[in-house]
Amino acid sequence: MPHNDTEPATTTETAPGTEAGTSTGTGSDNDTGTNSGTSTATASGAETAAERLRARWAEPAAAVPPWYRRVSRRTWKVSGSVVAALAAFGVLATVFGPDDPVRYRLDAPQSIGELTRESDSSGAYAAQDAEIFPNTLGYIRFHEHFVAGYRRPGSTGTDFLVIGATGTFASPVRELDDLLGGVDPVLGPARIGATSPQASPSGYTVFPSGPLGGFLKCTVQDNGHKDAIAVCAWADATTVGSVTDYSQDAGSLDLTALAERTRAIRAAMTSRVDG
Repeated sequence: MPHNDTEPATTTETAPGTEAGTSTGTGSDNDTGTNSGTSTATASGAETAAERLRARWAEPAAAVPPWYRRVSRRTWKVSGSVVAALAAFGVLATVFGPDDPVRYRLDAPQSIGELTRESDSSGAYAAQDAEIFPNTLGYIRFHEHFVAGYRRPGSTGTDFLVIGATGTFASPVRELDDLLGGVDPVLGPARIGATSPQASPSGYTVFPSGPLGGFLKCTVQDNGHKDAIAVCAWADATTVGSVTDYSQDAGSLDLTALAERTRAIRAAMTSRVDG
């Protein structure tokens, strides 16, 4: 049979271990190189992170600014405006507010001009004082008060009955009207400060109060002893009082004259309290 020269070449076998060796050698080198590179990178990264942490720990702690430096300028401006407004309001309330008015005290002197104070040996004036200013919660606004009678020279009876009280009065006009027997429903507050007498339909007449300020009203009343008597009353933030005139004839009562007398009596009894 003819010999086929090409068959050995076709059937030539690879030497045992050659392919496996090649594959194993190549795979081993690649794996080893890759693993080695990865391990080296990981170690370097860990060292770098550790160095960064050590460097951060080695830095001094940053100083925390005080609270007033952490507040924005806008907040400071708004807060400053509010504080300034409150301070201004406090000053105005202190100077002009009703919580701290100029305070006065009232005393019933033994003599006022030609008038002489009557003694109260019978206790009648003390009884009237207790009746007008009872020691109850509703009258706690009154601090000191009195009722006194005054006579003209040669008179045998009381010519003027004077009532006076000190305290803190939120509504001086109301206190005044109470002394006159009731609130004047017609005379409005705008007419209270009148510089000339003004009569209201309800019978009250407003007069100038004089240098001590406040309010002054007069009226005619029936007291049961005479047909009619003239009465004037004043009030301010810390004092209130009235003068009843028993000396005038019921048929010719002069409120203007009594208003002038009341201003004089008030001035003689009033003294300013400092402090």
